Amino acid sequence: MKYPFSRIMRELLIISASFFLLTLTSCKDEGDFNPSFVEDTSSSSFTDDIRIIGYVKVGDSLLADKVATGLAGVYKDSVFGLSRAAFNVQPILSSNFQTFYEDDETYITDSIVLSLQYTGGFGDSVPQTFEVYRINEELSLDETYYSNKVVSVAPSIIGTKTFKPDLISPVIVYNPNNFGGVDTITLQPQLRIRLDNAIAEEILSKSGQAEVESTENFIRFFNGLRIQSPNGIVPSANNENSILYFALTAFDTKMSIYYRVITNDNDTIPQLIDFPINSNSVRFNTFENDFSLGSIANVLPNPEPDSIYLYSQALGGIQSTIFFPEIANQFAGNNIIVNKAELEIPVSGGSYSKFGFANALIVATRDESGSLQFIDDFFEGENYFGGKYNSTEQSYTFNIARYIQKLLNKEIDDNGLVIIISGSAVNAERAVLFGPENQARKIKLNLYYSNT
Repeated sequence: MKYPFSRIMRELLIISASFFLLTLTSCKDEGDFNPSFVEDTSSSSFTDDIRIIGYVKVGDSLLADKVATGLAGVYKDSVFGLSRAAFNVQPILSSNFQTFYEDDETYITDSIVLSLQYTGGFGDSVPQTFEVYRINEELSLDETYYSNKVVSVAPSIIGTKTFKPDLISPVIVYNPNNFGGVDTITLQPQLRIRLDNAIAEEILSKSGQAEVESTENFIRFFNGLRIQSPNGIVPSANNENSILYFALTAFDTKMSIYYRVITNDNDTIPQLIDFPINSNSVRFNTFENDFSLGSIANVLPNPEPDSIYLYSQALGGIQSTIFFPEIANQFAGNNIIVNKAELEIPVSGGSYSKFGFANALIVATRDESGSLQFIDDFFEGENYFGGKYNSTEQSYTFNIARYIQKLLNKEIDDNGLVIIISGSAVNAERAVLFGPENQARKIKLNLYYSNT
């Protein structure tokens, strides 16, 4: 089953080789578009005999930085092949001018822990292994990081953990307090990975020095962390393993050093210093896909339209584009007012759907430069535009009347509608869709129109 979500992800995404904003449907503006017609099908003519053709290709890289959700893990899919996700984060100072102990004091390092609060996942709750590497290049919030970014890391693993994900049970920790005692704290479900104590020793040794005077100095000294599955891991069977989701801006997602200070009076005082990961930190996901391990490998080399099935995958995976190549000629010579244009996209089952179907899709078009752009109908809001999975109908439905009207008026070229998983940079969902010539069900346009 799918992992539960502790909150609805409301992410700002950018997809394409250039620049494109893909917000989740909950972020759409309501009521900002003044339609030039009224949706009224009471006296309309109707046809669903509009020719559609579709093409399947590898998707564009995603702008996957400044995300609130980090993805890590590996998943092998019977259709889409092998997907790997990793995320890169930048712990920062909790305050400037850090002093961890006084000059006449000594310290003993107990542990350094990376805490990652769960927010969901895709796949099986089976044991898996994560590795943590120290990033070896300077990261900046002013930079743009895409999902195919290859970040330089130090060769040595600084932390590793084999675990079975538990996204339900709270975690109990024992933290030193300001009074020399220890508090028992109950936290949201999280993954805790112990890091090499040498990292803690290195940071603590900078007490009162320039490296910990400001976050700017600290991130030059300590660039960040990369969290990933081991590169050699390939699940033995299809539809196996998981990609986990972590709340990167949550209060409990952080790096923490536990240590003891020995005073000149020979008192031993437990100490804790946190290095938060939050909206002031660089954070981005990176993805790798090996399509040769799935049945999609038989589809990708084909330059012809795919008429039986269409495909859509998150993680910078597979995209499909549909066209209406004859719609303008079909109504040539007629002044048509589109009352309603309902794009119905049925979803196909199969072993790949072991963990359900994508929660929502988005359709978008391309401009002359090839960049993806929202169509006018998107700005009418979620209730109008649609795109959520309907479990009863086993389909996704979009209202694209304004887009179709512009095609009929030849105000725009038919550059196609790209079918994309909503939230592609922050989830691992996928969907196999029935194509326009599938004998079971097929993608179709239900067009209601009037002649003037």
